[in-house]
Amino acid sequence: MKDSIFSPTFWMYFSYVLSFTIPLFCGLTLLTVKGAIPSGQAGIHPRRLLGIIFTFSGLIFIPNMIQDIHKYITGELGLPIFDIVINLFLVPLYFFYFRKLTKPEKLTAKRIWPHLIPGILVLITGFFLFPLQEKIIGNNAFINASLPLIIFRCTCLTLQAAMITMYTLRILHLKGEHMQKLKENYSSIDNIDLRWLNQAIPLAVLFAFIVLFASCFQTIWSDYLFHTSSILFVFYLFIHALNEPYICYTEQHTEVHEEKIIPPNSYPETPLPAPVNETELSPVFPALPEKYLKNLGIKREKMKDELIRLFDEKEIYTNGNLTITNVAALLGTNRTYISNVINNEFGFSFYQFVNKYRIQKATILLIQHPDMQIQEVASLSGFNSLSSFISAFKLNEGITPKQWKKRYVDAL
Repeated sequence: MKDSIFSPTFWMYFSYVLSFTIPLFCGLTLLTVKGAIPSGQAGIHPRRLLGIIFTFSGLIFIPNMIQDIHKYITGELGLPIFDIVINLFLVPLYFFYFRKLTKPEKLTAKRIWPHLIPGILVLITGFFLFPLQEKIIGNNAFINASLPLIIFRCTCLTLQAAMITMYTLRILHLKGEHMQKLKENYSSIDNIDLRWLNQAIPLAVLFAFIVLFASCFQTIWSDYLFHTSSILFVFYLFIHALNEPYICYTEQHTEVHEEKIIPPNSYPETPLPAPVNETELSPVFPALPEKYLKNLGIKREKMKDELIRLFDEKEIYTNGNLTITNVAALLGTNRTYISNVINNEFGFSFYQFVNKYRIQKATILLIQHPDMQIQEVASLSGFNSLSSFISAFKLNEGITPKQWKKRYVDAL
């Protein structure tokens, strides 16, 4: 190779090599990393799924690189829609990765193949409609191509834009459902709410449209743009995939966790005391009017009373890893029934319900132990981090713990 290390041609070849070696490296790493094995209940692990996607994209970039280099040397276009076909495959595959993160389910070939049909049809149609080798004039292969090819590419690019938009809207919807499910099942979502998706989803959309834009032009600068954005996006997902846990929250998957959750039998097994008068139920949730209580079933009313006493007297909310499954086991029922009672009788999700008690505990500690550090108050109240404690406290009280203490404790 006669080009020096400072020449544009050298960096063009270098970017081509990186565009398939980096996805291959990241993909093979994710496929071999501990914790990425398939689960009999939850199906393939998202980390392993991303490893397959990276490996596939690395392999499919190799013929694309060969075609681009051939075009650069000979001026022949090769298969004129191969770059678009790659995108029509990768867009739905990345969608299934984000879908797996936000909707635990078993992925089968029957579920995935229909989403790959557009790419397959475009590949077959393009191969038969256009010659395998087409001479190009000038630097821009797209502008200088034949009119039928321009029309076909524009149609394919429109299809690609529609797929990006459709999948983005679907992922945003699933993420909203995911957050709601977490709050219905977990008392702490510090490490499992996948907040990084707030950045990952917009970045994925940005990357998809950069690729779409680069596909409109077949020039050296557009290839640079495509390869650079691809490498950065792959690295971003790779780093987060190594660090983020995968939490299954659906009823059939609720016990499949990477992080150990404290089992229900770790709590004292002393029987719950007999019901007391409704007016003495809880300082957190005042008793409901007698007129309303008559509309409740006897079993439902008893379950509600036992739930409140379990939180008031045993203070199980101080366990930062408490889940609704633990509570259901202590009460001898299922988590769906407990979730229904909390949602309908108190108007809160499980996450909000537990935080109500934790904030009440925190205010008592602040009053009784004014010299106690805020971090210690948060820990004794059941919060796993200071940031989540401050956020929850401000949401419930309207001010931060420090401001609350200054107003109601230090002022006395």
